[in-house]
Amino acid sequence: MRSKQLEILKIGDNPHMGTALATVIYNLAFSPKIRLIDLAGSTVNIADVAEAIYKLIKISGAIEVLNLNNTGLQALLTSDFYQALGENKTLRSINLGS
Repeated sequence: MRSKQLEILKIGDNPHMGTALATVIYNLAFSPKIRLIDLAGSTVNIADVAEAIYKLIKISGAIEVLNLNNTGLQALLTSDFYQALGENKTLRSINLGS
């Protein structure tokens, strides 16, 4: 991945990303500077996206803010996600509202 300088990604209110979003999120887990990901309002309730979010939380050493408000992902997040959330040392804010 070449976007080593990317710090903020906002894809809010975009219902057309579908399964491509899983690939984007997973690859951002390896971005050394990504601090904020905002998916609020995007209907992405796909298991692959939820798994990519889990891997992002598990792998990323920079993510500080994750906004998943009104995405439909809340029901798809597994106990592994919540365990990774507890182990994450950089996350300051997460919004799982609906």
